[in-house]
Amino acid sequence: MFEIKIDNKTQKFPNRLTVDQWMKLAKWDIKEDHNWPRLIGELLNIDWRDLTEVPKGQQELLIGFLVSLMNQRRESKMFDLSQSTFGQWVDLDIWTAEGFDKSLNKALTILGPTEWADEALWKVEKWIDYRTYIYRQYAELFGLSEDEDEWEDEDQAPRSHQDIIASWYQIICSLASENLLWIDSITEQPLLATLNFMAHQKRKQIAENFAKLKQQREYELQRTRR
Repeated sequence: MFEIKIDNKTQKFPNRLTVDQWMKLAKWDIKEDHNWPRLIGELLNIDWRDLTEVPKGQQELLIGFLVSLMNQRRESKMFDLSQSTFGQWVDLDIWTAEGFDKSLNKALTILGPTEWADEALWKVEKWIDYRTYIYRQYAELFGLSEDEDEWEDEDQAPRSHQDIIASWYQIICSLASENLLWIDSITEQPLLATLNFMAHQKRKQIAENFAKLKQQREYELQRTRR
């Protein structure tokens, strides 16, 4: 265990971070050195003002240990994502957009509870991998390019957290035929079954639009021939 002395008091670095500790630390921009005393104080549970006189070189060393702790990962038992309901997928997608410094503890209500940040972050990485896989599998449904690097349209402003919430709510309401009483039954459906249904609906709508366009063009062509 790493130890330092501050005001003649020995302070010990923890071997692992709890989820609560990680979330508090993740809210600070670690690249800004004026935040370092606050980060170290949060980690060691001491008043950050006691650290302002600590030389920058020593602060940088302490931050290096802190970063190492925050980047730890440990495999842990978690929820089988292939068994996700549509509602669980939507919640996790929204919390991902919100940022795990704000939503890590909420995500664990689905991914599986744990006290430790290294286990929680391992679960999150597995979720991110699964999320990427699903978006690739249903790229046409979500209007995405097969190339992940082109998923963000440079000509459009990035969607906010509230935009993503509104978008998913609109989809859920549409699937529920705008009936409030049916919303829970929609969110409780299996994820893949719901996405397959949505993909079918989109292909059907595209075919209907194409047929209408073709019919309109034939009608206009007949008019020009008269």
